[in-house]
Amino acid sequence: MKPLKLRTKLTLIYAAVFTLLLAGVSALFYQLLEYQLDKALAQELSERANALRGYLRFEGNQPRFVYDTSDPDEASFVTTATRYFQIYDTASGALIARSPEMEAMRFQYTPEEVRELIRAPEQSGIQTDQANLLVNNDVVRAANGRSYLVQIGVSLSPRDTALSHLFRISLWLVPAGTLLALLLGWWMAKRVLRPVEALSAAARDIGISELHRRLPVRGAGDELDRLAIAFNEVLERLEKAVAQMKDFTASISHELRTPLTALRGEAEIALAHAGAESECRRVLESQLEEFEKLSRMINQMLTLARAEAGQIELARETANLSALARSLVEQMEPVASTKDISLTARSGADVIVTGDTSWLERAVLNLIDNAIKFTPDGGVVEVRVRTQGSEAILEVIDNGIGISPQAMPRVFDRFYRGDPSRSSEIEGAGLGLSLVEWIVREHRGRVGVESRPGQGSIFRITLPLAPHKSEPVI
Repeated sequence: MKPLKLRTKLTLIYAAVFTLLLAGVSALFYQLLEYQLDKALAQELSERANALRGYLRFEGNQPRFVYDTSDPDEASFVTTATRYFQIYDTASGALIARSPEMEAMRFQYTPEEVRELIRAPEQSGIQTDQANLLVNNDVVRAANGRSYLVQIGVSLSPRDTALSHLFRISLWLVPAGTLLALLLGWWMAKRVLRPVEALSAAARDIGISELHRRLPVRGAGDELDRLAIAFNEVLERLEKAVAQMKDFTASISHELRTPLTALRGEAEIALAHAGAESECRRVLESQLEEFEKLSRMINQMLTLARAEAGQIELARETANLSALARSLVEQMEPVASTKDISLTARSGADVIVTGDTSWLERAVLNLIDNAIKFTPDGGVVEVRVRTQGSEAILEVIDNGIGISPQAMPRVFDRFYRGDPSRSSEIEGAGLGLSLVEWIVREHRGRVGVESRPGQGSIFRITLPLAPHKSEPVI
């Protein structure tokens, strides 16, 4: 079954809610009207019975209503009030008198029923095929000492007619309201979804070559604006990712083409001078160096690919950042000495962090190696470890060639070596700093750089300190 469109769903939901609300209000209004009509009739009947008692007289055993026939108000009241009345002798239960309308109904209580009515509530109902009445039961003691049950009634026909009309109106009103709700709901859903359709149209127009475009934001600050802003943020990330992919493709093509061209050229030279054994050896040694460069670059690429795919799990153990820095400085000191570079480590008390020691070593080693590469002969490289609040800070400081302001924002991009001073004479594929950034990020830290061309650079790693022994390590 084909799923309903959002506009159709909104219309049906709106119509269903409106129908239920209309039906509920109609039912509630019906109940309230019925209650108010019953209350008004009961009060009117009670007042009519009390007033009529003043006109009732008994002569012998026969009742008679005494009033001024010349007074139209009295005559009208007595005539109206006595339209439905009957009087019973409470002692015998016999019917003494009743109005013609009651006579026409051919309804009469038995003596047992009369005695029950004396003990019954003040008002009760009489329902026959001819009429439906609400009657007031009143026991009256006459001057002759005898008591009588006087019943004064009022017809419920107007009340029933009003309720019946209301019920029929509701039967028409609810379907008509439902139809109106469907039409209004369809129109409202179209109006509400119009901005969504505009966003959809704008999104469809954005192709892979137009990722710089953004969805329009109306400025209303509502859910649709938040949706457009979120989608624009996705587009921004996608644009950046596509740009990185393009840069990656161009960079990897360049990085692979250079050693492959060199290998091919050296092989052609070796073939042209096949008789010179020393020349062949030199060519093979040079090719081995190029093979080594390619292997290192491919291994770094594979490592980054596995890292970004979440295939590398880091250990969560305590690591002494101070001891790690001192050990790496001792390890890299012979390399620094070949360029007459002073490589030192400075730290106070042990600085303990939580993480994977081997990967942290790799990150710091890449920074030290970078500093040595880009520091001229006779320069200085220093590794400092300290704490600041709840964070551990490791800095690799050099007085080398520095980084230009244009290159600063992209130093951690893969294959980026945009600074002319860091060109082809320095080995490397531009993957080391990308790996450093991933390692630090996975350790819930951050890495940054401060640099001035010709004055050196400071690469700074900031990591959260390990919790105390009394706290659990997560």
